[in-house]
Amino acid sequence: MEVEIEQYRLELQALGWSQAALDKVFLAEMASLPHESARQGLFEEALIFGSPLFQKLWAFECRAAQPQQAEKLLELVMLHMDMPDELSGEAAEITRFLSRMHPDLSPHALFWHQFSQTIRQAFSPTDFISDSGNQRLKGQLHQFRYVISSQQAQWVREHFRKPGMTDGQALVAYFQAHPDLDCQLWESSRLHNKAFVNKDKVLYPDHQPYQANIKILHRFHTEFILDREGRFLNVLDPESSSQNGLVNGASFNYGEKPSLFNHSSHYYYDVKSPAQWDPQFRRLAIRNDGQAFKAPQNNRGLAGYHTAKSCYAITGKSAKNQVDAQVKCFEKLLVEKLKGKAYLKYLWNKVKNKYLRL
Repeated sequence: MEVEIEQYRLELQALGWSQAALDKVFLAEMASLPHESARQGLFEEALIFGSPLFQKLWAFECRAAQPQQAEKLLELVMLHMDMPDELSGEAAEITRFLSRMHPDLSPHALFWHQFSQTIRQAFSPTDFISDSGNQRLKGQLHQFRYVISSQQAQWVREHFRKPGMTDGQALVAYFQAHPDLDCQLWESSRLHNKAFVNKDKVLYPDHQPYQANIKILHRFHTEFILDREGRFLNVLDPESSSQNGLVNGASFNYGEKPSLFNHSSHYYYDVKSPAQWDPQFRRLAIRNDGQAFKAPQNNRGLAGYHTAKSCYAITGKSAKNQVDAQVKCFEKLLVEKLKGKAYLKYLWNKVKNKYLRL
């Protein structure tokens, strides 16, 4: 038995786990298993991204990781996931990624906070988009944001979408089942409402008559994008690919939530990184054969997000007002089943995130 366990430990150490983590976490759990099949099962669990054991090992490793240690941990993940340098966008690719991730890894798992923290431990905000350092790893990590968002959307579908329900209704059911979660509906979705503007005419992805994609966040890192029909929009989607998803889809946020004391984290890790590291298939989708999709400008000008005079406005309402109307519909569905403390918790989160910006 000791030879068998030592072999498992050596294999995991060769992948990149530290001896300290394996001694304190892996061997401690292994010692309680009397049967060979159970020990083999625990070893195999360590090889699955986001499994309970994987999360315990990660929590131990990331407590105070220095940049080089954090970088090594992230390389371990890319190895586990068999992450390519460049995503292809093919359905078989995302299906393969999802098969390497634990089926019970929920969007609200503490692991996601720890994982994004490890990114920031490995790379400072400006380092992440610089031309120096481990370029291959940074490119893989940026594109991995799309993999994570796809996995999180698929988890909601598999756990909460009943026959006849939309993705949006499943997401409402998810937050209603977990009323303690920090559901944020008020972060701007301007960048997720790109369209092609030709003089005064606006053409939307998938030839939609109009567009109002909304963004729902949890703990700022987890991001869901819904179109006006209640469909998840993702760059990678095992169920169906759409132009709107490719152009305006969700991406997991590595940065910290913007605040009065922190302006740069989200900007560098999440907003600027697509220009540096986006896969070619998404770049081509956004370029759209010379009719490039662009986000409304963050102003009240003729191409602005905030004014009814903008070319992005619809029937006398600004793009933002159109989006806000969709958000209110989602919010109405969400709160109708929240009672007592759950409803008060939701109201506090709304005040905290929308008005106080905490």
